[in-house]
Amino acid sequence: YFAELSSHQAAGEDVVIPKLLPWYPDSLAYQLNLTRREIRRQEVYFKLHNFLVAETESGAISRQEAVSMLPPLVLGVKPHHNVLDMCAAPGSKTAQMIEDLHKGEEGELPTGLVVANDSDNARCYMLTHQAKRLQSPCVIITNHDATTMPDLMVPSPTTST
Repeated sequence: YFAELSSHQAAGEDVVIPKLLPWYPDSLAYQLNLTRREIRRQEVYFKLHNFLVAETESGAISRQEAVSMLPPLVLGVKPHHNVLDMCAAPGSKTAQMIEDLHKGEEGELPTGLVVANDSDNARCYMLTHQAKRLQSPCVIITNHDATTMPDLMVPSPTTST
């Protein structure tokens, strides 16, 4: 799709081409500076839009603001980590942490877990949809007021508490 958009741009059309975000690991992030309306309504983006929708629904890609990609990167989730995301909806950062959790050895399930919470029921529904498409058994979604969240301490395997 990038080559097709580039050919339109070379022909003098006003076309926006996705740009690689150089700071994201493994060159896996692009930024497309278009509004939803522009990408849906302009013919030149028709195939790209359909590709993005299909790949997002299958869980192959995640779409989110570039600034939202930073907190999970800084957190540096590993397959053995237990993460509590207290205000998780709509779920793009949570999805990124779930993906990071699964970056261990091929075919091995992580020993860690992501607990994703949001107090708003409607937003929790979006969070559930976002997490469900990743098909991870290592995520728990809760709908609870974070100020009164119960104690979720996971005992260390070396202690007897």
